[in-house]
Amino acid sequence: RRTAESSAAQVLLAWEDPERMNKGLLKATFSAAELSAVRRRGWAQSVGEREMGVGSVSAPVRSPSGKVVAAVSVSGPLERLTRQPGRMHAPAVAAAAERLSQSLRRAS
Repeated sequence: RRTAESSAAQVLLAWEDPERMNKGLLKATFSAAELSAVRRRGWAQSVGEREMGVGSVSAPVRSPSGKVVAAVSVSGPLERLTRQPGRMHAPAVAAAAERLSQSLRRAS
């Protein structure tokens, strides 16, 4: 059974070191090419991968050193998020993730 399916899983895996990324891809429904696209865009989306009719958008939260330590994610029914949830919600999700990253930098 594959376990890594969500947009948050894509975000967390996209910035892992190559060895951990390749190991994680063994259980994933997405590919290394998709993770490369996540890194370029700065966010990931999931449309019905985890559960039929549900979508999500996630963006990375970074530690003061720049390491991805968490993901901010929004999920909901596709009727509300649309079949391309990233198009509508990625800017807000990425902005929230950046605000959390800034808070971590200020706290260190």
